[in-house]
Amino acid sequence: MTNYQNFDGSDIVKYKSLNHKKYRLQYHIIFSTKYRKKILDGIRESLFESFYRSETLGEFAGKWEILKMNIDKDHIHFLITTQPEVPVSSIIKIMKQTSTYDMYQKYFDYMTKFYWKKHKLWTGGYFVATIEEVSEKTIISRSEERVSRNA
Repeated sequence: MTNYQNFDGSDIVKYKSLNHKKYRLQYHIIFSTKYRKKILDGIRESLFESFYRSETLGEFAGKWEILKMNIDKDHIHFLITTQPEVPVSSIIKIMKQTSTYDMYQKYFDYMTKFYWKKHKLWTGGYFVATIEEVSEKTIISRSEERVSRNA
């Protein structure tokens, strides 16, 4: 199998070991903006920072990691890895909460042009699949296609 690389250039580890566990849990996650508003281009760089900050917060801080991320105009694709005891719904919750809070702190006027009632950014739903269901090569190639399309 091909070794893909993380953002820092290191190889993505195929299996991780922790105590008496050996695992490889990777998820493809997609979530979209509330009402599919095409607003993410205006806050793209800050979203990257916010999502990476979310890895360090909450009950499961340090137990999951974003390997790849692609931000489109109204939705985001993630490839994440996690430890077995971390529920993917908890990861998504902290990512959505952190990014919404951060974007309203930094871009309040911009955000209230689109969402004027409450501090909203994301829909309540999301898509998640294990990498075994959606191949790692497919996710990486689609992510690279989207990046080149958006460039």
